Amino acid sequence: MQLISVIIPAYNESTGVHDAYKAVRKVFEEKLSSYDYEIIFVEDGSVDDTFSQIEIICANDHKVKGIKFLNNYGAHTAIRAGLESSNGDMAVFMACDLQDPPDVFPELVAQLQEPYDIVLAVRQTRADSFKDKIFSKMFFSLMRKYVSSKLPEEGSSMYLMSKKVVKSLKQFKERNLTLESMFVLMHYKHTTVVYERKSRIQGKSGWSFSKKIKIFIDFFVAYSYSPIRFVTVTGVIIFLLGIFWSLYVVLRTLIVGDMSPGWPALISVLVIGFGITNISLGIIAEYLWRVLDESRRRPNYIIDKKINFDE
Repeated sequence: MQLISVIIPAYNESTGVHDAYKAVRKVFEEKLSSYDYEIIFVEDGSVDDTFSQIEIICANDHKVKGIKFLNNYGAHTAIRAGLESSNGDMAVFMACDLQDPPDVFPELVAQLQEPYDIVLAVRQTRADSFKDKIFSKMFFSLMRKYVSSKLPEEGSSMYLMSKKVVKSLKQFKERNLTLESMFVLMHYKHTTVVYERKSRIQGKSGWSFSKKIKIFIDFFVAYSYSPIRFVTVTGVIIFLLGIFWSLYVVLRTLIVGDMSPGWPALISVLVIGFGITNISLGIIAEYLWRVLDESRRRPNYIIDKKINFDE
């Protein structure tokens, strides 16, 4: 009997972990009874009693395992920790708030066969706010254009992968890891299953605007040379404009003679020049910071406690 590992990151989901556990167990009992399963909750530094609730579930069901982080490291890191601790012949991760329903699991499992090693659950519709929909649309449009056209247009928050993919993922030690790009750029063949994303049942999302901005920057800096190319192209364009402007000033002064020097033009040039310089330095600094971050070789996460693991 094949084992499927289900990874569920949880942040301030005191009651949500019970609903997620029941929903996953129901799917396996009713639709995937020919498969064995393990559920790995990864508590991501919550400030409520989320881990205490996970401990209760683990005490009553040894198929459920718990990992407690010492601090909040983010959903991608939590998923990564769960995958690295999994033992399944295949693995899937899902949100604890059930926006990505486990009802999709049977379709994902049915599609995970040769030649595919990854199945993406692609959102057909989103029960999100207008602001979130606009941000997501812009985000994935830019990612498809500048990172990889293989990324799904509407994004995906749920993947089923073979054990071979999980094993390969463990070899990547970089800190600023974004799973969507990593899975696509690993070059394993993948297919998709379409589903409708549901509204959040309860609780409040920890996916803040600042975290969205960080993941946006990580996508570009970690997987694309576009920002550096942007700096180069911008520099060339500004240089050519400066040459043409200088020629214009010289020729107009020689031919017409009506050009009078003035501080407004000088201030404009200085402001534009400093602005472009600061933007360029900021982009380069992002790369340098990541080089520094990787060179320290600090652990990606620190586990405070584990439950129901053999070790």
